[in-house]
Amino acid sequence: MMNLLQIVRDRWVHILVPVGFVVGCYLDRKNDEKLIAFRNKSLLYKRELRPSEEVTWK
Repeated sequence: MMNLLQIVRDRWVHILVPVGFVVGCYLDRKNDEKLIAFRNKSLLYKRELRPSEEVTWK
């Protein structure tokens, strides 16, 4: 147990930076999912899309 604590104390930067990156990517993807739910529902894009037309925001 003491060896694990010593490794964490010595290498905390090498642990926190990747963990922060993974958490940031996760939150970014969750935010994108939330925004995708509202695409083409704003007043700017309220019109109906033609059958061959793609979505206006990805």
